[in-house]
Amino acid sequence: MRRVVPNLSLANGLIVSNVWLLVHQGRRVLVDTGHGLERPMLRRQLWRAGVRGRGDLDLVLLTHRHSDHAGNAAWLRRTFGAPVACHELDARELSGRAAPLPMVPGARWPHERLLCLLEDHFPARCDIDETFTDGATMRGFRVFHIPGHTNGSVILHHEATGTLFTGDVIVAGIPPLRLLEYPRLAVRGFSCDVELCHARARAFLEDLPPTEVLCSGHGPPIVGDVEKKLARLRLPVAVSPSETAAGPVHRTRA
Repeated sequence: MRRVVPNLSLANGLIVSNVWLLVHQGRRVLVDTGHGLERPMLRRQLWRAGVRGRGDLDLVLLTHRHSDHAGNAAWLRRTFGAPVACHELDARELSGRAAPLPMVPGARWPHERLLCLLEDHFPARCDIDETFTDGATMRGFRVFHIPGHTNGSVILHHEATGTLFTGDVIVAGIPPLRLLEYPRLAVRGFSCDVELCHARARAFLEDLPPTEVLCSGHGPPIVGDVEKKLARLRLPVAVSPSETAAGPVHRTRA
């Protein structure tokens, strides 16, 4: 694992998406889990970080249900006995109680269409032990529900360390690069309602909680001057009440 700051590490060698290990007051929390195809590398990284058997991992938090973020959740739960938590809306789809929204209609580019097809046919599945809702505080993490990337996509703020986990609501770079900082809002081709997601994210940025480190689903960690680096993503005017009051997206398969 690559040490970012004393209490935070990023799994090395994973190309598809980022997996973060936060250690605070003796508790190890994994935020997102990577894609199932990269499980051998994740196992190696966890071993090096001292996560080797049951009881070594205290909690798995998911920013959203997509397979590049939740693809190893079931394995982590089974192997290490760690409870898995996510927003209640994504929990329905991860647990198989509801069919995931189809992704292909939003894709524009060939690589996006291919990845969306794979996601539609091979969604992540995992039993969920705990769910949360907007505004909840869970084991030191405050939950900000930012629907539109998925119905249950969230930003998680670890208040004690000022660490912000944004999943794919705000990404710090262009995957698979981790050297170039290029903050941007959720990618249209992989989001069920990108306009809603952007509106909610911009509203969130207007009142950004104290943040020392930003950890996104793709790209490098952003350490220091986070508010300044995200300033260009904010709306120049306030988000309208109709946008901020909008609820999650509910579409059915064709």
